[in-house]
Amino acid sequence: MIVQSSEFFKEYWVQQFLKSFKNTMDSVVITSTSPQEYFLYVNEAFKKKTGYTEKELLGKSPRILQGQRTDRKTLDVLKQKLKNGEDFFGTGTNYRKDGTNYIVHWHITALKNQEGETIAYISYQKEITQEHFKKSELKLLSSAIDHTDQLVSITDLHGKIVYVNSAFCKKYGYQKEYLIGKYIKIVKSGMHNDSFYKNLWETIVSGKTYNGIMTNKTKDGKLFTEQKTISQLKDKNGNVNFYVSVGNDITEVLKKSDEYKELAYKDSLTQIANRLQFDTVIKRKLLFKKNGRDTFSIIIIDIDDFKYVNDTYGYDKGDLVLKNLSKIITAELRHNDLFARWGGEEFVILIDDSVQNSQKIAQKVRIAIEKKLTVEVTNITISLGITELQKDDTYDTLFKRADSALYKSKQSGKNRVTIV
Repeated sequence: MIVQSSEFFKEYWVQQFLKSFKNTMDSVVITSTSPQEYFLYVNEAFKKKTGYTEKELLGKSPRILQGQRTDRKTLDVLKQKLKNGEDFFGTGTNYRKDGTNYIVHWHITALKNQEGETIAYISYQKEITQEHFKKSELKLLSSAIDHTDQLVSITDLHGKIVYVNSAFCKKYGYQKEYLIGKYIKIVKSGMHNDSFYKNLWETIVSGKTYNGIMTNKTKDGKLFTEQKTISQLKDKNGNVNFYVSVGNDITEVLKKSDEYKELAYKDSLTQIANRLQFDTVIKRKLLFKKNGRDTFSIIIIDIDDFKYVNDTYGYDKGDLVLKNLSKIITAELRHNDLFARWGGEEFVILIDDSVQNSQKIAQKVRIAIEKKLTVEVTNITISLGITELQKDDTYDTLFKRADSALYKSKQSGKNRVTIV
């Protein structure tokens, strides 16, 4: 479309030249030279892009495309380039008739006559709003990732690092420039076997997200526990190009968790396991028992005449008896036997063995207490009841039999072991 007639546009070759631009997707604009610049030619793409009609563009200056976001410095560079006879390449913001803006990439060059005189300027304009937005969005996203406390890394499909954020560098003690191009195995701790990493890679290669906890190593050799999520990064066509890993240092969290767990599962007076821990273990064993083939026994212990000890020597002495009894029994047990305070002067032992072998342990414990535990002039003794897991046992039936065995020991004169 020609919006301003000119002798130049009457040339046949010019007419043919302009026809080629009529329906192109990108905007093509021809303007007059200074001092009064105005539109000489615009194609259909320019009309659609700006929203202006032919009549509205007739004799108008390209300044109608300018607005609040127009970069004056870019325009100054443009004018200087054209004045020097150079082509201009640049990016700027144009405004449509309705006031909305869009971002274009310009290429402006001079049109000259046979004498070499500049008679007009032709401008090729390609809208890059989406591309610009994506770059800005990526820059913003990159900035956000770089400021997060999470440990973020991106590797190629072979595990070579292509990106790490600041938190990752700070935690591991490496410079970003050093890590780029290195393989992610540089942070391996040596605490996991080959099958661990094989499972990790098989998970992410299959398209699943890996969620797990692993031990990694910093540059100076310090180990820490990291909660890790690793997933694929795909392009718009669905092709996997990278793997992104997001981690959190949970070392202190686990440490505190272990401390709290220890407090929750430990008897505060005797420092052995409490009833909560014992119940947790027993119920788990009952849940996973296999048709009676896995066996274990429990021993319930009660201090004989403990009320007399408290009444005669006071509760402080009674507490001392409980502490010393716990130490003596612990010394007689095997490493995998679970010993807990059941409550008051009652204790319980879990033995991963038959009732016959558990009876031998029970007798050792009884004899050790009789020989070693006294308060003032009083010898302390204990009564014990034993039972072994049966095929159809529940928690209640198991402990009911153990209580019955203990009761029989008490009724039979105390300081003895009974099996039910």
